[in-house]
Amino acid sequence: MPFPTSIVELAKDYLNTPYLWGGKSPFGIDCSGFMQVIHRLFDINLPRDAYEQQEHGSLITFGEQQTGDLVFFENASGKIHHVGLLINENEIIHASGFVRIDDFTKEGIIRRTDGYLSHRLHSIKRI
Repeated sequence: MPFPTSIVELAKDYLNTPYLWGGKSPFGIDCSGFMQVIHRLFDINLPRDAYEQQEHGSLITFGEQQTGDLVFFENASGKIHHVGLLINENEIIHASGFVRIDDFTKEGIIRRTDGYLSHRLHSIKRI
């Protein structure tokens, strides 16, 4: 199998990988480990945790997002607790239960399985 030519293509190779807190392999991965691993293979070094990853790159306004941008999400107290990768302007790949593709809106991630707003948008960054 040829090496993926883009971060998005590589990310899709992880679809259905189970979520594992602290995991960084196809046997189990968490959201920030997922971003760290796929970016590292393209010589982009990201820190381990989502809140640290959010400190890198350029801030992007909603509506200006592009394929490959990182999107960060906050919990009820406003702390960053989740990260995903845009595969286009309105779809995101992320590790939540398993690596999955869901819809991305101005509010955050809408799970395709049930239409639930699973993660609230904090910011968008371009690395």
